[in-house]
Amino acid sequence: MNEQELIGRKLPYTLPEGSLDRMRERILSQTVGAGEHRHPARLRRLCIAGAAAVLLAGAILGLCLERRTLDGPDLDALLTTAPAETLRQAAALNYDDILYDQQL
Repeated sequence: MNEQELIGRKLPYTLPEGSLDRMRERILSQTVGAGEHRHPARLRRLCIAGAAAVLLAGAILGLCLERRTLDGPDLDALLTTAPAETLRQAAALNYDDILYDQQL
């Protein structure tokens, strides 16, 4: 619409002068910067909790890996050092598993 078409038209409501500016300032004062002072403490607590969880998980993983290496020789080492009679007994006891289990 051009300005000539707007002449003579009235709004169905009236606004006091400057009310929109005051409303804008009030909204900005309540929303911009609201709650900024609460976040650093919460963020700090979350970072500390996260770091503690990572350290705990690392310690547990380290202990598990260390324990796995200290448990003793692996299966290959046991098979190479086992007496022939022990290997024959194990084969006889597990005969069905050796022949029929495809994963062995």
